[in-house]
Amino acid sequence: MTPDLTCYGDGIKSLADLVGDFDLRSPMDVHAWYRAEWQAIAEVLGFSQELEATLAPLRVVRDRLTAANQAGVDAFARWLRRQRPAISDSHARTQEAVLSQLITAGEKRGELWRVAADPTTLAAGACYDEAGQLRRAFYPDTAPGYFGEGWSGPPPRAESACGWTTPLVLHLGTFPWVYSSRIDGPAIGARWVSPNAAPALTGMRAMARLLEPAGNLRQDARQVASTYEQFAAHTAPLVARLPAYQPGRAVAGQLYRRGGFLYVHQGSLHLEGLAGSRGRIAVAAYNYVLRRFACFFSVRRAALRALIALPSDVQRIAESSADPCLRRHVEEVARAG
Repeated sequence: MTPDLTCYGDGIKSLADLVGDFDLRSPMDVHAWYRAEWQAIAEVLGFSQELEATLAPLRVVRDRLTAANQAGVDAFARWLRRQRPAISDSHARTQEAVLSQLITAGEKRGELWRVAADPTTLAAGACYDEAGQLRRAFYPDTAPGYFGEGWSGPPPRAESACGWTTPLVLHLGTFPWVYSSRIDGPAIGARWVSPNAAPALTGMRAMARLLEPAGNLRQDARQVASTYEQFAAHTAPLVARLPAYQPGRAVAGQLYRRGGFLYVHQGSLHLEGLAGSRGRIAVAAYNYVLRRFACFFSVRRAALRALIALPSDVQRIAESSADPCLRRHVEEVARAG
């Protein structure tokens, strides 16, 4: 049965097509697709060398999907160990504890892509100690941004020791670009590393779960689709101003539209940005974020197509989902026998 992604929006099928289709029942398809997607992630974030080392043994692994995801996370972990600590251990420990709580709650609700919570109900009140002063462990990202119109309330139910007056909101589906209003430069989440802890690794694991059938089907795709609609609405006018890439006629250093993504001819994406009404958006961040949306729906399509071949516990996730589009597909599969 052909999955119908239009239930999530008219442009969702085209979005998924940006990263291609694949068959979860084909080991070769799985190997090729997941390898390509992790290579794309690593190229943007800078751990391509580590990834090649972890991907090398996968040709002899039976469960290539799980192995590819683990290889990607392991490569990121190796890369993190070589990075200079950007935060203190106190900061990192609080982030780690809070992320664990948010991920657990987000998965339970089917809303891991974007997690939101009253910070005063989280570990240490989402505060950490810095030289005797309590500070917020995360940026209060509640103003309108590229992922939405903002999340200003309700305010914390208790008084915050470090000044929280709004919910804590993180976009883990696009990790390490986790803030709607701060995608103007390098990925902030990739800097969540201290001398003795790496909450960045927890964030990457959360993103990777959405690439697995179980984690993908557990997520209510309506949340992802609505966030994508906001992202597309605010970036489409910026992208439309750019010329389309034409081989043989491209100018060195010029930014182009190519294959649905942005491309700099004989130049670096990391130096480019687009200025819009929601602020500057780094071109590398644009491509990465767009690819995260596309990958989510490509995996969703593959999981729906292969649903009856997936393990029974994964099928039960789909059967009990709050996502009406997913439940409808499950019912259609059941009727088809």
